[in-house]
Parts: sequence; structure tokens; C-alpha cells
Amino acid sequence: MNYIKIMLIGFLGGVAAWFFILSVPGSNSIAFNFIKGDLVGFLGSTPAPTPTPIVSPDFWEKITSDHALSTVAVQSFKDGKVTKEGSGMIVSSDGLIVTTFDLIFGVDVIQVFYQDKILRGQLVKFDSFKNLALIKSGAADVDVARFDRNYQFQPGQDIIVSGKVIELLHSNAFAQRGMVSYILSKDVILNTEAKYFLSGSKVIDNSGVVIGMAYLRNGMVHLVKAEAVDDFIKSYFESI
Repeated sequence: MNYIKIMLIGFLGGVAAWFFILSVPGSNSIAFNFIKGDLVGFLGSTPAPTPTPIVSPDFWEKITSDHALSTVAVQSFKDGKVTKEGSGMIVSSDGLIVTTFDLIFGVDVIQVFYQDKILRGQLVKFDSFKNLALIKSGAADVDVARFDRNYQFQPGQDIIVSGKVIELLHSNAFAQRGMVSYILSKDVILNTEAKYFLSGSKVIDNSGVVIGMAYLRNGMVHLVKAEAVDDFIKSYFESI
């Protein structure tokens, strides 16, 4: 019992001492130096603040520019009218393009906008369950997209959605920031503005690597993982 009383008196004495120190003018500096001295003694060096990463304003712009040459705009027609617009990724040097199945489903004509050319697209393979489609465009000697099959998704990761949008008879590159929102067993949902032309766009991480392809569903932006896209493309080449 006496031991407990001594401990209690010591604790109360310490609290009273701190109140006295903080009531003295300039006490904040005294308290800080006191704590700092203890830390230096414990660590053997003065603690340094953790640096905050600084991202250049041109960082995302450069990523978008680097990916523009392997990106196309895709436009679908039904009964002579434009029904859907989106993007696609070039995946072979002879102009094979991967995009989303819902962008070309049930249409009569597919147009591909590559640089200053408008090409007729031909559907060669699709998987409605994975929401993927392959189109032959006839383009030659083109840049090819590369995928990160092993990307580890985590909520809160920064991403950029990048593709091409059609304006009159030309396509222009676009990009918008976002982040990984939800990771489900068979789906990834992104937190970014759900614009009508996002389907088929690249989803790129902050190191400039393609980690998937965006598509719209029920007003939300979803993602087909790069691994699924790459497997789909490989299965086409294995079948021809």
C-alpha cells in the first residue's frame, strides 16, 4: 500500500512540475528542448523531419505525352449514326487495338482515329464477360502499349486515366487524375469523373506504367486489370 502511495505522489508531483514549466514565459521552448535532448540521447543524433515528396507540375503531363502515340480514339456507328465513343490501346506494331467490348457491341461500323488518319476497324476477337475486344486497324509501324501484369492494387493509390477524345474529325489526347477507390474480388473501382468517352482509356500509375483499362458501368468508372488484358491479347496470338 505504501508503495502505491509513493508512486501516486511521484506522478502528481511530475504533473505539477509540468504545469509550472508551461506557465513560465518561453516555456514552449524549454519543454521542446527538454524533449529534444532526451531524443538525441536515445537516438544518438538530432531527429530530422520527414521530407514531403514534391511532384513536378509537369509530371502527369509528361506521362500523358509518353502514352499518346500508343493510344487511339474509337468511334462506333449503328444505322449510320454515331452510338459510342472511347479509346483503345495499340498492342502490336501492325495496328492491333484492344478496347472494351461494350464500346463496339452491336454496331455496324468501327472507326479508329490514329494521329491524322481515320481507319476502318475490324473486330477479330471479343470476350463479353471480361469486357474486352480486339480490332484490326491497318495502321503500320506504330508504338505499342506495355502492361504491368503484377501491379499490386491498394485503395488510395493515385492514377491517371488517359486516352483520346474525338473533336470534329480529329482526336485529341486527354488525361484526368483519380485514385483507386474499391478493390473487389473480380473488380476494381476508380474514384474519377465518369465522362462518357472514358471506356477503353489507359489507367496509368505514377511511374508511367499501364495497370489496366477503364470502362463505365452504372455511372462509375471500373478497371480491367492489365493482367486480364495481356492474357486476352496473348490468347488471340496463340489462336492464329
